[in-house]
Amino acid sequence: MLVLTLHCGMKHGPNPNVIEIPGYRILRQLGRGGMATVYLAVQESVDREVAIKVMSPALLVDPNFGERFQREAKIAARLHHRHVVGIHDVGRIGDYHYIAMEYLSGGPVLSKDGPARPVPFALRVTREIASAINYAQQKGFIHRDIKPDNILLRDDGSSALTDFGIARANDSATRMTRTGAVVGTPHYMSPEQARGKQLDGRADLYSLGVVLYEMLVGRVPYHAEDSLAVGIMHITQPVPMLPDHLSVLQPLVDGMLAKEPGDRFQTGNEAALAISRYEQAIANGELAGLDIAPEPAQREQNQVETRVSPAPRTPQSPRPAGRAQDSRLRADPSLGRMEEILAATDDHILRASRVSRRKVASGGRRIWPWLVSALVLLAVGGGAVLAWKNQDWLRSFLPATELNDMLARAQKALDAGTLDGNAGESARELFQAARTLDPDNDIARRGLKAVGERLLERARDALERKDLSLARRSAAAARELLGGGVEVDALEKAVAQLDARGTQTESLLTSAQEALGKDNLLGDEGAVALYQKVLAAEPDNALAKAGVQRSAEALSLQANAAIKGGDLVNGSARIEDIARILPTFPGLPELKAKLASQRDQAAAALAKELDRADAQLRAGRISGDKDSAQALFEAVLALDADNQRARSGLRKVAQALIVRARAAIEDSNSELAGRLLGQADVLAPGQADLNAARVELRELRERLQIAAERKVSSPADIERVRVLIGEADQAMTAGRLISPPGNCAYDKYRAALSIDGENPAAQDGLRRLPLRARELFDQAITEANLQRASGMLEVVRQTSPADATIPGLVERLANAYVDLGEKRIAEKRPDDARRALQSARALSPNNARLGGLEQKIGTTPPASG
Repeated sequence: MLVLTLHCGMKHGPNPNVIEIPGYRILRQLGRGGMATVYLAVQESVDREVAIKVMSPALLVDPNFGERFQREAKIAARLHHRHVVGIHDVGRIGDYHYIAMEYLSGGPVLSKDGPARPVPFALRVTREIASAINYAQQKGFIHRDIKPDNILLRDDGSSALTDFGIARANDSATRMTRTGAVVGTPHYMSPEQARGKQLDGRADLYSLGVVLYEMLVGRVPYHAEDSLAVGIMHITQPVPMLPDHLSVLQPLVDGMLAKEPGDRFQTGNEAALAISRYEQAIANGELAGLDIAPEPAQREQNQVETRVSPAPRTPQSPRPAGRAQDSRLRADPSLGRMEEILAATDDHILRASRVSRRKVASGGRRIWPWLVSALVLLAVGGGAVLAWKNQDWLRSFLPATELNDMLARAQKALDAGTLDGNAGESARELFQAARTLDPDNDIARRGLKAVGERLLERARDALERKDLSLARRSAAAARELLGGGVEVDALEKAVAQLDARGTQTESLLTSAQEALGKDNLLGDEGAVALYQKVLAAEPDNALAKAGVQRSAEALSLQANAAIKGGDLVNGSARIEDIARILPTFPGLPELKAKLASQRDQAAAALAKELDRADAQLRAGRISGDKDSAQALFEAVLALDADNQRARSGLRKVAQALIVRARAAIEDSNSELAGRLLGQADVLAPGQADLNAARVELRELRERLQIAAERKVSSPADIERVRVLIGEADQAMTAGRLISPPGNCAYDKYRAALSIDGENPAAQDGLRRLPLRARELFDQAITEANLQRASGMLEVVRQTSPADATIPGLVERLANAYVDLGEKRIAEKRPDDARRALQSARALSPNNARLGGLEQKIGTTPPASG
């Protein structure tokens, strides 16, 4: 089995810090973060600039980072919106995960510490990103990290949201924050995100409101020395007031930065609609008091305001209700309600202290009640400012027992993704050690369960990347911690199936290689079908892709050989095979051009042969040798089976053969006539002239036979002939022309001729049969006896197949059926009308009246009662 090794590493040479990714030409670095580096590159297959985000290989030791990175690709690739950055490609080369995405040359919407942006710009960008958030809400996704760095600008000034790396579906069972860790950027977090609560799209709208405030004012609304303090300010502090020159926009900011999700705009569309109303009012000059482009000095003097703003005149934008105006009067930081503080911080150490208080030193037992009482008094008794300023001092009173320290280290290892190992620093080892110290510790028990669930996640990720070894190890470790379960069983089954599929893939590849070596390319057991089976299970299998490419090249050789040899049918078939299995095959256009050229040459040669065949037909050289008209037309059809000119030529040859056959019949040469009619039947079977000539030939043969067997008539024979002719005349008068058998005019006349083959009365009677049939046909049409008319038409066809009046009789009968159908429509009998329509169509499919009758039938209800 051939193994392909893909090498990806640092380039050696002029720029050793640029990585190599097959299919891309790296131009320069655009930016670097803690998780990834972004490069500007050219995607060589389509010659377009892209931004490639490459995850740092140092982070691969932490599966949580890899998971977040892959999640970004999978989620973002499913989002297609004008204001969401598009994803072109996702892959991994060696130790590098990468995503190739749309390159937006305008950069972030705000630079760090940059000035405020003009009001129209800020409103437009906010509206565009609100529409992207609405789209994500409808798809069930939350971004969770909306900030200026994740809002990029295109050359035309439009904006797009990027980096769905920590987004997740609302119904996803995999939680990035399973242990309560908060993911996001503190300055842009919603209050519920700071508390670690469940989120929805309204949290993204809050973060977008922070970005809007920053674009308008030039700074974020809340700022403090550490992230915890910023998070608590988002929870407890009022929505800041805009400067006076922007006060008309205050309801919009209020609607986005309301503390409770129910008080905000509920969807991105609601926010976008409100912004659109402001933009329209600005365009119409209705907001004269709005300073659209504030001076830099005004922006520098702007501070977080705590006064109540005057009620400005604003467009009719929705302003969420529920937040009292006086809440805006709170200016100093506060700890907020006790449950909010606990929700916003990691309280597992506090819980651990309560669970294991029997192990805490006596000094700790004396401090804890005092500390809790102090916190309650401070929060309830008006000492919030003092508690805020001394929060680090208060934290110093938390107990630091060995068990609590171990649990804290275990939780940190779990958050960092260090799940398993043997160095004593993994979450599994630390939680198990904690249980050794305190077998009943609920935190340790839940921690081990969380480790097991994270190991399951790691196993699923490894399975998706087809890393069977890691998937097996992680699943086995998860089974030990979780004690089995449906999810573990299903995962182990999936690993086994993937392992089996890998074995099957190797077998298919081997069989495909053997088939390719034998030039067995097509069919169920051909190389192409076998390679395609591999690709159906593994779309990125490089060996199978290469095999399909080689198969297409082999088919190309076959097509070239067929075209060169003049076998255009097989050449065309091979070209169609190539287009079906590999539409992007490079040589396909050239093959099609060769085929078209050969077809043009072949068409010219065929036209020349057809001209020769027509000339031979006019000269009377109809058949009999290789240069006859028949032979030449047949030679053209052997090369082009659908050539209409050649087919028409053979029909003309058949007609000429029929003419010669009739001449032979006139000469009583039944043998030559039969041979000529046989040739005509092969060339153009079913022609009316051919059927008529066959009747004439049959009559000739009968006459010749009768003449050969003729004997002298006796008086009894003469009397018998006289009686038969009388009975035949009576049958003709009665209208029994060809039925019933034995008692009809036709049979009686024929019986008389069998006795006296030259009897003129019998011969005249047979000649008068079609005339009498036409008379009875006219009578039946007049009487609307269409069944009788059909019978008489059949008599004419059988007794005189070449009768020139037959087409006219057919059209008259068809029109009579149409008349009958219209009569039944008038009587509201649509079923009877439909039967009449069917009879008319059987006689004359192209009758111009059929369509009108059919339309009337479709709109006619049946008669009631």
